[in-house]
Amino acid sequence: MVFIVLNRELQSAERVKVKLSGIDPQTLISFEMGNSDIDLICTYGKIALHCRREVPDYTIGLILKTISAVDNSATHETEILCDFDDIQNYQRMGYTLVSYGRHNGKYRVTFNVPFSSEKAVYSLTVAFFEELKREKTLKRDFYWSGKDHNIIQLFNELKKVDDWEIKEIKNKEI
Repeated sequence: MVFIVLNRELQSAERVKVKLSGIDPQTLISFEMGNSDIDLICTYGKIALHCRREVPDYTIGLILKTISAVDNSATHETEILCDFDDIQNYQRMGYTLVSYGRHNGKYRVTFNVPFSSEKAVYSLTVAFFEELKREKTLKRDFYWSGKDHNIIQLFNELKKVDDWEIKEIKNKEI
């Protein structure tokens, strides 16, 4: 019985902490954070990353590594056009094969990138950085099972990034 009371007190204290951060527990629509170069929008099932211009590779790595530390069940799904023999190279990088099919002499391959794999997160960081150098902008989605406290934890870790701040918090009207 003492455990149940103590657990309720801890949950109540966690709700107060979450409420003080601007998130009304269980009513969050989205939590946007970032700086002048990067937006990171979190909801309960998805994190959207948008880099508006080139940023250092360590910044991308820090963001992905932090997401992994907060919820290592997070994933990213990516589609790659490659030769059949290259599929194994991606698997060696920690990517998980979801599906593939022939397309214009190559293979269109869908991979799941698990944030539980350091190798996969590192490979994804390199791929994002190379794309950002080429394209000058980057938009990617990640799927996670984050709750209010995970979003706050993610922000508290990422505020170490240059000029990182809360941009907007949207809660449901009750």
